[in-house]
Amino acid sequence: MVALSSAAHAQTMTLRQCIETGLERNLGVRAVAEDVKTADVTRSENRSKLLPVIQAFGNFVDNVHRGTSVTDGSGISKLLGMDVPYMKNQGLQYTVQGGLQGQMPLYDHTIYIGVKIADRMKELSLVSLEKAREDLTMQIAQLYYLAQTTREQIVLTEKNIRSLESLDSITHALRDNGVVLAVDVKRVNINLANLRVARDNALAVYEQQLNLIRFTLDLAPEAPLELEPLKTREGRLEHVRYNGVSPMRYELQQIALQRQITEQQRKQIKAGYLPTLSLVGNLSWANFTDRFHHYFHDHESNHWYNTTSWGLQLNVPIFDRNIKRNAIRKANIGLDKLALAREMTEKQLQTQYLNGLNDWQNNRRTVETQRENYKLAEEVYSVAANQYREGVTSMSALLQDEMSMTQSQTAFVNAVYKYLVSELTLLKLTGQLDELTK
Repeated sequence: MVALSSAAHAQTMTLRQCIETGLERNLGVRAVAEDVKTADVTRSENRSKLLPVIQAFGNFVDNVHRGTSVTDGSGISKLLGMDVPYMKNQGLQYTVQGGLQGQMPLYDHTIYIGVKIADRMKELSLVSLEKAREDLTMQIAQLYYLAQTTREQIVLTEKNIRSLESLDSITHALRDNGVVLAVDVKRVNINLANLRVARDNALAVYEQQLNLIRFTLDLAPEAPLELEPLKTREGRLEHVRYNGVSPMRYELQQIALQRQITEQQRKQIKAGYLPTLSLVGNLSWANFTDRFHHYFHDHESNHWYNTTSWGLQLNVPIFDRNIKRNAIRKANIGLDKLALAREMTEKQLQTQYLNGLNDWQNNRRTVETQRENYKLAEEVYSVAANQYREGVTSMSALLQDEMSMTQSQTAFVNAVYKYLVSELTLLKLTGQLDELTK
């Protein structure tokens, strides 16, 4: 009873408090929440593609071997009165250029569809977050019930130890008076030692389970923690009605959103066949000189020439080696797979619901049966203990009844745990898991 006694001064957390703390602090859920932020950034990124792109540029070119341009010389031949079949011109060696360039899409259907895809991706990340929160709620509740079961088993074992210690004292007195044999004392001591070992093992397991709860709730390992006692009578959620699998199951929502995303991606691929229209503009200055040192003092060649232009750019796809056609075929296959996945998921959920409902009903009956067995075993042991004190029954029969009572206690507590877990399963499948935090 050392661990439970030291925990008496610790903070007692209800299941609701554990769930609320876990949803707020759990590292896994917080990591999924970061995915939501990433999806939000991706959505903003896709919307930004509708904005203009403006960039500055600059370059310096040293034409080590200057290029030559050749033009028709008939015009200059008439002017000079001599035969000049062609003219050669060479540029200057050094060129410096800088300015601004801009481009803005006026019509690009792939961008508009990309924005819709980003919106669906954001919704998918939100559903994934809610599913992660639901899974965490299930995990916390199962750990909480398991630890409660272990704690209840420790309490019952302590009760049995006190009972056997009392019997041990009586047996010693009877032996001293020559009423019973020394072997009876040894039998009691053996059972008492077994119960103490079982209690110590249960205390170690209980501490491990508390450590798991601390980790799940992201509490410090040394944080004091205590749980509420196990409620061995059902009825807290008797108002809940189980009317089949919820159509809003997160698994179904995820598949539906994945299908919408795939459909939009297919539309985006098809939109790649459409022309795109963009507004383009350029503002630049250029300088040309034949000597590098002219850049550092006034010279007739040290002059900047401005160029300003704007226009429309039209791109018309003609042939892309069937890249888009194959991508559309892959998207169609993906849609077929998602249809199969939805059908399989619906059948799996329905099977889980039917099995869960059957388990819940069976466990409910089992709890009542084991409760009656437990009470009966306690009564039998109490009668046998009185008969032993009166010398009517043997120590072997008494210890056999004690063992039957211990087994009935364990079976009853385990039945309560199974009932609570089956209840959790039904709450999850019917979309009523929030009842745990009400």
